[in-house]
Amino acid sequence: MKKISLFIALLILSSNLSARENPFEPTQTYNEEVARLMEIDESYPDEFDNQEKYYIKEIQDNMKANSINKDTKASNEKKEPEVLTEEKVKKLITQAQQKTVSETKKIVKELKELKPEEIIYVKPRTDVSYEKEILPFLKLEYTNEKLQLQSKYKVFKKFTLPNKNKMILDFYANENFYTIREDLNSTNFTKITVGNHKKDKFFRVVVELSDTPLNYEVTYDDNQVTIYKLEQM
Repeated sequence: MKKISLFIALLILSSNLSARENPFEPTQTYNEEVARLMEIDESYPDEFDNQEKYYIKEIQDNMKANSINKDTKASNEKKEPEVLTEEKVKKLITQAQQKTVSETKKIVKELKELKPEEIIYVKPRTDVSYEKEILPFLKLEYTNEKLQLQSKYKVFKKFTLPNKNKMILDFYANENFYTIREDLNSTNFTKITVGNHKKDKFFRVVVELSDTPLNYEVTYDDNQVTIYKLEQM
């Protein structure tokens, strides 16, 4: 049909280009061309005119068939899902138990290979001496074994209290100060307290002990008082 349309267009064009007195009168050439085209139309059926459509349809059908074949093949190639049987479940449980036992043995082995931490016990030193000026007129010096008080004032009284681990010393003095308390870094002497009795013209020193006063001894010099811890038999 496309060829017939083309010939008709060419024929009309050539007819328009021909110079004649009556442009609407068909020429001999036009009549002959129309007859020839009708012969062609009768000799070639419509299937030849639509051969392009058939070709496209054939390609589309082939592509569709190939796609169906590929999908079918892919579907056939899919693996069936694995079914967990009782035997497989038992096997998995056994594997997990074996793994746990293996890891436990490894940890125990590592713990055995670790060396125990070495602990060194240091015996407290008895020769370490501490000094402190409690008041301008009272100086303290002590170790684990003894305690010394140095003062320009003299002791006039020494006593203890029942069921109390304390040693009490009174010094003559006419001083003015507030009560002082000090913790001691010693195994046998734990604390010292100095209080003033200004009205009675003396001050008192109380030494707290770690043991009963019976296990201590007190000595006096001119300007010094010493308290010793007795060795236990």
